[in-house]
Amino acid sequence: MKLYPLLLCALLAACSSQPPSKETTKTTPKAESSQAAESQEVVPKGEFAQIDIKKSQDAMDTITGGNPNAINDILQTPNDYAPPVLYLISAIMFDNDYQDQATFWFYAAQLRARSDANKSGDQTAHQAVSQLNQRFGAKIAPYSMSNPKRLQSIVGQVLEWDEEQTRNYDARWVALQSKDVMTEDKVNFAPRDKWQEINALTRNQFRQGLEQAIAKLDQPAN
Repeated sequence: MKLYPLLLCALLAACSSQPPSKETTKTTPKAESSQAAESQEVVPKGEFAQIDIKKSQDAMDTITGGNPNAINDILQTPNDYAPPVLYLISAIMFDNDYQDQATFWFYAAQLRARSDANKSGDQTAHQAVSQLNQRFGAKIAPYSMSNPKRLQSIVGQVLEWDEEQTRNYDARWVALQSKDVMTEDKVNFAPRDKWQEINALTRNQFRQGLEQAIAKLDQPAN
């Protein structure tokens, strides 16, 4: 039976295999080997081993394998894939001059990743979201912040879209990024009947955060 590395580790490893941009810091072979070994050492146990990330993992393998139809195929059913897949798609779109589409999927990924982390009882799950935002926001965030009205419009579309959707992926993917995966057998996660409530609460927080960010951008410089 093939043991998949943790989803976030796999995503970052896949991205590191792409040609580096000017803003990307080079990683030494020794560091890469150490990171790969670390990702392979963690074998999920108990409930963690039951978390289904196979479809998302396969999608990332297909994208990074160079399939020209992969992204279009995935975006036919985006609700089937965990947020890291959408982060990866946003990065590829941005690098191919589809900036507004990239911005939409970046913030859609961020919204869903945050709401999934909010379902986790292990606060270290939020670190995975921060890593994803830092990795993929390096180009998209400055672009989006350069035009607050455009950003407000796109994020408004993201919030409306997400509210109308049904997420089919396993929200517990984020638990595989928490410290609990190294020592525990049971996933400390909110019950499924609370997930919609947490999603709605996160959308409200996301909207408020956007409004606060735009208000700061609109303030005149001293």
